[in-house]
Amino acid sequence: MILIFDLDDTLYPEITYVKSGLKEVSLFLYNNFDIDKELAYLEMYQFLRIHGRGKIFDNILITHDIFTKKNLNKCISVYRKHKPKIELYKDAKECIRRFKNFKKYIVTDGNIIVQRNKIKSLDLNSSFEKIIPTYQYGISFSKPSLNCFNMILSYENTKPENMIYIGDNPYKDFINLKKIGVKTIRILRGAFKDIFLDDEHEADYSFKNLNGITLKMIGDIYEDR
Repeated sequence: MILIFDLDDTLYPEITYVKSGLKEVSLFLYNNFDIDKELAYLEMYQFLRIHGRGKIFDNILITHDIFTKKNLNKCISVYRKHKPKIELYKDAKECIRRFKNFKKYIVTDGNIIVQRNKIKSLDLNSSFEKIIPTYQYGISFSKPSLNCFNMILSYENTKPENMIYIGDNPYKDFINLKKIGVKTIRILRGAFKDIFLDDEHEADYSFKNLNGITLKMIGDIYEDR
């Protein structure tokens, strides 16, 4: 049985990456424009909580009357290229240890530089056969595309029913995988923890954290396939 994991909010809390990036941007603003870095961080984080991510840097630059396209692009670059201070969930560490003898992969959406920096910071490469940032093949191959999952099928010379996918986003993580016979598990945390969709979009199983995925459970899935 092959286990495939999502990354953000499945193995680590994504908000910690966001906070880490905002702190780096606030330091950039201090060093270049003498803006108090604690104030800048609080302003950006408050904007995030109210409005989401879309215009955080536009807003902070406009607020301090330093908005230019060059400054905006620099803030985005600092955010994306910074070395994040992030850690795996405790249950993720335990899950990786619990299934140390299983073939394991990660399939993750998002900016390639950002995702690779996360992977490096979390020191994940040694625990997985391969970690696949979908955007390296183009955004059209991000989930729910099966492109990267078909690659894993090819690597392992196996069938979909021998794979289990573990993610958190019901909008895109499970719908197409279920259609080809991959078993799916949803972790109820992160931005989507309180969102529940129709059966087509929901996973076959759901748990509050990765502690719910036991060796016995995987064995039962294997027996029932």
